[in-house]
Amino acid sequence: MTLSGGRIVEDVCCISPAADVPAANPSSEFLKNLPAVLEKARVDGGIPGMSVAIMHKGELVFAQGFGKRNLKDPFTRETVSHIASVTKSFTATAIGELVAEGKVDWDTTPVSEYLPEFQLKDSILTSQLTFADMLSHRTPVPPIDMAWFRSKEATRTHITQLKHLDLPSSKLSPTVNYNNIIYAVAGEAAANVAGMSYRELIKVKLFEPLGFKNAGLSQLEMAKHPEFAMPYDAATFEDARNGIREEGYIDEIPMAYAPAGDIYMNVMELAKWGRIILKEGELDGKQVLNKESIQETLKPHNIENLPQRRRDFAPTMGYGFGWMLDSYKGRTIIQHSGCYAGYCSNLAFYPDDDLVVAHLTNIYVTGLPTNLPYYIADGLLELPKTTDWINEVTPKKTQEAYDMLAMVRNGNLPDRIEGGPRRHKLIDYVGDYIHPVHGKITVTLQEEDNNGSVLHMKIRTLESKLDHYHYESFKGYLHDFVLKGNILSTFQTGSKGNVDAIHVSFMGSDLIPFMKMDKIPEP
Repeated sequence: MTLSGGRIVEDVCCISPAADVPAANPSSEFLKNLPAVLEKARVDGGIPGMSVAIMHKGELVFAQGFGKRNLKDPFTRETVSHIASVTKSFTATAIGELVAEGKVDWDTTPVSEYLPEFQLKDSILTSQLTFADMLSHRTPVPPIDMAWFRSKEATRTHITQLKHLDLPSSKLSPTVNYNNIIYAVAGEAAANVAGMSYRELIKVKLFEPLGFKNAGLSQLEMAKHPEFAMPYDAATFEDARNGIREEGYIDEIPMAYAPAGDIYMNVMELAKWGRIILKEGELDGKQVLNKESIQETLKPHNIENLPQRRRDFAPTMGYGFGWMLDSYKGRTIIQHSGCYAGYCSNLAFYPDDDLVVAHLTNIYVTGLPTNLPYYIADGLLELPKTTDWINEVTPKKTQEAYDMLAMVRNGNLPDRIEGGPRRHKLIDYVGDYIHPVHGKITVTLQEEDNNGSVLHMKIRTLESKLDHYHYESFKGYLHDFVLKGNILSTFQTGSKGNVDAIHVSFMGSDLIPFMKMDKIPEP
C-alpha cells in the first residue's frame, strides 16, 4: 500500500457492495434512488471515495460507501477516515463532562488557571479567557497553524511560545475568529485538569462509554485499521473530475493541535455521535453523557460573520461549542464540517426531526458534504424543493473552493521589478533564522547542475529552492501534500551592513520576521 505522495491517474469508479445498504425503510422511493444519486455526485464532484450514513428517528436507514479508499479497494461504510474539524465537537463535549464533575467551569475561571503554560503577551487578556471564549472562537488570537505544522515539538511547548505572539487586538472578537490553535489550548487544559493526555481524555470520557470501537486519534493509528482511507488532492476541479489526483501520505508526526482536528472513525460511528448529541447525551435509553453540558454546547455563544444569507436559511448562523447553529426551511440544523490533509467530512442533524446525516470523503476540496444534508432533508422530510443542491450548488461551490485555493497557493506576490539587483553575495544570506513562535528557518547554499550555487530554505519538513525575485527578495515554492504554495522571502540588512533577518510570507500571509542567529564567515 502506498503511503508516500505522488501523481496518479484514476478513472475507475467503484460502489461498495449492495450489502452495505441496510434493509430499513425499503419502501422509501427517495432512499431507493439515493445510491445512484450519490454515485453520480461523487463522480461529478471528483471525489475518489466517500461514505454516507443517515439516521432517522433512531434507525440507521442508510449507510453505504462509494468509490475507492485507496488505489484499488472500495470505500465502504466500514472505512475509517479523518473527520478533521468535526473533532472540535468531541473536545467541547469532553470538557463538558469535566464541567459536570465540577472540575472546571465554562465561563468563570480563566483557562490559564487550568493550564499555567498558557500565557499571551497581554496578561489582562490571559486572565480573562475562559473555555467559553475559546470553544466559541471569541479570542483575538490570529490563526497560526503554519507555526505548528508537522512539528515534532510537544503541544505544550508550542503553547508556552504563545506569549511571544503579537495580537491584533486585546478585545474579544464580536464574530467567529476561527482558531485551531486555541482549541488545542482548550483540549490540553482539560487534559491537564483530568490528569491524563488529550488522547486518553477522549478515550475515557467519550469513546469507551459510547462504545466507539473504530475511532481514535492520529493518522498513524488510523493506518493500523484494516480498512482506512488514503488522502487525495487535485490541482484543479477539472483534474479531480478526470481522476488526476495526488495521493498523500499517512503522517507519522502527531498533529500538534489534535483537539482541533485529529479524530478518525467510520461513517456509522460518526452518525451515532450525531444522534447522541441530538438526544443530549442519551444512548439506547440511558443518559451516558451529561445532558446540561451538551445543551450548553448547542447554545449560540458567537455568530458567524457571513455575507447575505441565501433563502431558506436563518438571517445569521450561530456558533456554539464545536457546532454551527442554523435553520433550514424553518427547521433547526446543527452541524460542523472539517477538511484537512486530503480528507473532508461533515456531520449534520435536525433535532426536531430526529434526522442525522454523516459524510466522509478522502479528498481535500469538495462542496458535497456541506450541501448533502439539505438534499437529504428535502427528500426525507418532504420539504418544498427550492434548490438543486446536488447538480447546481455543489459543482458551483466546489469550483469556487478550487479557485480560492489556487489563489492562496499562488500567494499575493508584488509585481516583479526587472533588474532590481541584490546587495549581497549569496553566501551572506546563509544561516539559521529564528522566530519565537514560528520556529527556525535554515537557509543553505547548494550546488545544482547547470544552475551553479542556489539558495535553499528549510522549515521543519518543508523545503524550497529560492530564486532571486528582485532586490533582497527571493521567491520559493513549498510543496507538501498538505501545504503547498508560493513563498516570498525578503532579507534585511542591519546597521553594520550584514544580513540580520529574513521576512517571510507564506502563500500571501503577513510577513513574519525571523532573526539571524549566527554569521557565516566569508569563504
